[in-house]
Amino acid sequence: MQSAFKRNEMISATVAAKNFGKVVSDIAGHKTEKTAIVRNNEISAVILPVDEYEYMADVVEFVEHLEIFDMVAKRKDSGGRRVALDELLAEEGVAL
Repeated sequence: MQSAFKRNEMISATVAAKNFGKVVSDIAGHKTEKTAIVRNNEISAVILPVDEYEYMADVVEFVEHLEIFDMVAKRKDSGGRRVALDELLAEEGVAL
């Protein structure tokens, strides 16, 4: 996934280190939406507000749940045999 950054959202790692407090304050105060840290002409990190990070984490978790639901639905419709948990554990040689 690639994201576009405006010129004012990209700073060198050196500038970020020297001005870290200001960079964090600008992000936390929503003066900038995100900041890309550039090292050797490549984006090596992105700093973003915690609420944006939490939103992205929630979206990832939701997508994972959708993938699991889809997998369970496909298996349910495949007509496979049903096995009780204790039978399965015995077949696999797992003792509890």
